[in-house]
Amino acid sequence: MVHEHQHTTTVNKSARQTRELMRRIGKLTEAQAAMSWGIILLILALVGVIYLSQTIKVAAVGRHVQQLEFDLSDIQGVNTGIKRDIAEAQSLDTLYEEMDKLGFVPATAADTEYLIIPDYPETAAAKAFSPVTQEKIAEPVDTIQEALHLVLQERLDDLMRGESGE
Repeated sequence: MVHEHQHTTTVNKSARQTRELMRRIGKLTEAQAAMSWGIILLILALVGVIYLSQTIKVAAVGRHVQQLEFDLSDIQGVNTGIKRDIAEAQSLDTLYEEMDKLGFVPATAADTEYLIIPDYPETAAAKAFSPVTQEKIAEPVDTIQEALHLVLQERLDDLMRGESGE
């Protein structure tokens, strides 16, 4: 009986140790699961913070780009206004008004005086106006339209002869 009692006590000890071991393993498994879930949640929170940080940066850069586009549009508007002012200042009407204010008058043929410079290399334009040339010298013109007509006619004649006009 003693032997049976020892055997029962040994079996009970062994069963108790097994149960205790199983309980510890269960607690360890629960702790590992809790730790795993904690790590997963921590990783998800970290990814969320990184994503949110990047989204904020992208939004800030987008706002900055949009502000630069508005500034560019404003500057282009100012540039257009300046170009318009330059075009108005360079218009013939404005130039004639300024010419009148300064006392300038259109030159006439009688106002024109040609200077002959000795030993100066002659160009095609100088030959046309030179009194030494054998060719017929064109009469002075009274208007800019006549002068432009003569220049265009000379250029066309040069082209017909195969010359460049220079």
